[in-house]
Amino acid sequence: MRAICLMAFAVSACSAVNPLPCPQTAVGDIVYVVGQGWHAEIGIPIEELGKDLAFYREVFPGARVIMFGYGKKTFFTSPPETISEYILGPIPGPAVIQTVGIRVTPVEAYPEATTITLALSPEGRQALTAYIWEDLVKNSSGEPQAVGRSTDPDGLFYAAGSEYNLFHTCNTWTAKALHTAGLPISGEGVILSGQVMARVSEAADSQCNILP
Repeated sequence: MRAICLMAFAVSACSAVNPLPCPQTAVGDIVYVVGQGWHAEIGIPIEELGKDLAFYREVFPGARVIMFGYGKKTFFTSPPETISEYILGPIPGPAVIQTVGIRVTPVEAYPEATTITLALSPEGRQALTAYIWEDLVKNSSGEPQAVGRSTDPDGLFYAAGSEYNLFHTCNTWTAKALHTAGLPISGEGVILSGQVMARVSEAADSQCNILP
């Protein structure tokens, strides 16, 4: 399961996201945030990728949105099968960023009420893609260092420069990425997916309230 991120006692975080109280009618740049059970991840429309991430258009030809998810390398690339492996989950270790290209929007690709759409300023969109690019480890050629392929769903794992630990989980990473993009979403105290998705929902509510 691609959404494995934290520890056994985090099951309570697997909650559905409430749908937006109004249609998302904002125009311009957007970002999708998807609650994937154990973790939350980010979806960026292919045309909004910054120049550094533009190579994903060739990696995933025909994709409409690229999904970015962060996680501990040993969990993401080799899902745990025993309780002891789950208990060891929060122990610090190398991280990876999983990328998946989807041919429809996350609203269409994932279960109902798990995706929230947020509007971004042009500067926020640039900051978001820069955040992801800067956390990707580069090889000797200056390209992101791929470390494996995922099969559920079909995607690629890339080495991350930041370390995974209890205070910097997949959900912390997602919240910080959105905060960097200028959204009122803090990563402070975020460990579980329910925490980040609640903050994302509040940000979406605020945006709906100011829409004409």
